[in-house]
Amino acid sequence: MAPSFQDDLHDRSQVLHAAIQRSEGIEAKIRRGELDEELLARSEAAAEAVVTARVALYRLLMDAGWSPPETVVRDVEFDDSLGKMIT
Repeated sequence: MAPSFQDDLHDRSQVLHAAIQRSEGIEAKIRRGELDEELLARSEAAAEAVVTARVALYRLLMDAGWSPPETVVRDVEFDDSLGKMIT
């Protein structure tokens, strides 16, 4: 059975929420001075996960007919261009 829009929306919202929590937890450790190479690498990966999850959620909403503010459109286009440069 194909997932519904509501299922996709719920899933992508949960992924974004989890990515934000991970990122904020790592940032808190960095602010406390718990710096090491592994934490810095995890910080970068966590930030990328937030961007990826946010773009996936926005794309789902835009594909469903949401007309976002121009700033969101520019952010999504910019994030897409960065993703293409990395891969």
